[in-house]
Amino acid sequence: MVKKEKNKYSFKSIINKIILGLTVTILILLLIIFLTTDINAIKTAFSNINIGYLFAGIGLTLLYFILSPITTCILTKVKKCNIGMLDTFLIGNTEHFFNGITPFATGGQPFQVYSYSRLGVKASASTGILMMNFIIHMAVTNLFAILSIAIYPELIKAVGNLLPMIIIGFTMNFLTFGFIILLACSKRVANFLVYLLKLLGKIKFLSKFITPAIPAFQKYCEDTQSAFKELWKHKGATLLCFFVRAITMFVYYAITFYILRSFNIGISYKDLFFVICGTSFAITTCVFIPTPGGSGGIEFAFTSIFVFIASGITKDLGASGMLLWRILTYYGLMLVSFIDYLVLEKRTLKFQKYTTINNINTDNTNVVDLSIMVNDSTNNDNITAKEEENQNG
Repeated sequence: MVKKEKNKYSFKSIINKIILGLTVTILILLLIIFLTTDINAIKTAFSNINIGYLFAGIGLTLLYFILSPITTCILTKVKKCNIGMLDTFLIGNTEHFFNGITPFATGGQPFQVYSYSRLGVKASASTGILMMNFIIHMAVTNLFAILSIAIYPELIKAVGNLLPMIIIGFTMNFLTFGFIILLACSKRVANFLVYLLKLLGKIKFLSKFITPAIPAFQKYCEDTQSAFKELWKHKGATLLCFFVRAITMFVYYAITFYILRSFNIGISYKDLFFVICGTSFAITTCVFIPTPGGSGGIEFAFTSIFVFIASGITKDLGASGMLLWRILTYYGLMLVSFIDYLVLEKRTLKFQKYTTINNINTDNTNVVDLSIMVNDSTNNDNITAKEEENQNG
């Protein structure tokens, strides 16, 4: 199993995923731009961009990157795991990269569990942390999605041509969250679903698909219930995480506002919350799209939302805004997250080397500080040098 995980997350495997993910997303993006817009109009829009607001958008993107793993750090502290906060911060921020290169944004959590385990945290503990974090994230994003259609129902008319996508996206988002809460609160529901799966597993042509998946589903139910109990047990930390995640997503959705301002589109700060809700609405609409980064749907949704929010602008200007939003929040975040992954990998290898040389059991309750490791390594080198000097003397 460990060997399989190593192969899955080898540098060669990751590079292959990057090439595939970028090829798919860039190809779809270019097709949409060249087939539906005037490329010269987009060039003109970018040549007249307001640098001040552009840097404001870049600044918010980096702020989102910094805020994003804080809830993971809080929950890791609550679980009293034997890992430093810097490493937890780095693990938390790998999700932008691994979610970005995988369909349905499913690559982040498995890699984070793998990273935690390499730094001495048991899979049961890391899975619980990530499940708690996911529940909080879903609660916050669903709240923004509800506010978007409750306060601004006209957003639905803005993308009327994408109505089937809206229905599917919102339905899947709400049902997923509802399903998780139901599983978390009721063992009867979980047991009933397992019973149904076992019945379906008795059907010959379904058995080879369903039967092997039943243990994994049972484990998922147990993890969900355990995570919900932890959240309920640590109400103060849960409320803090909810508040931090709400601020984090507010910052993320606000990036759109400064992108629109950077193209000299006449929107004021009184429109800020409207833009935030519009961004949440567009992302929720495309949540079910299986391509990396939701490519193929997110572009159409955002172009339509941009044109609607800033009434009177051309479709080409709306597409320019969508393109810049994509560059900052998808490709930009993936790049910074990839650098984060490289730093994490270097620290992890140093940790593994140190624990191997010093025969340290990583299941203990003490945190191994990497700064101490560096000092120990330096001291060992000095001792060795002195021994050699004495022998020569």
